[in-house]
Amino acid sequence: MTKLTATAIAICAVLLARPAHAEAVYEFVKHCHDEKLGHCFNRIGTRLSSLNTGTNRRICLPRSFGGTMVESGVIPVSLLEHVRLQLSAARFGDAGSDVDSVIARIVNGIYPCDLAAKGRGSR
Repeated sequence: MTKLTATAIAICAVLLARPAHAEAVYEFVKHCHDEKLGHCFNRIGTRLSSLNTGTNRRICLPRSFGGTMVESGVIPVSLLEHVRLQLSAARFGDAGSDVDSVIARIVNGIYPCDLAAKGRGSR
């Protein structure tokens, strides 16, 4: 393959590649609706876990749920269902919004946290 052909193929690949973008609420809810409930809950749980960890943490889930106070690492079905229903309702006002932002808003309404203070290590 000549250098010119290789360059042309590389340029075409770049031009045809879709730009990376955040998943919109409408797309996420549509995919969730088309899947079995357990698969939908797994998708929501994965999003919650990623939003709750790492350097870009955006939510503060409790370490345990209920009265056991034992760290479980399991997100209760009631929270998954609440997020699913709220996302479904958000299709009408926030259809094009980033699903992670909407999920963070939903969860922070239940489990608010001050991430700025936690990052500074205060109190």
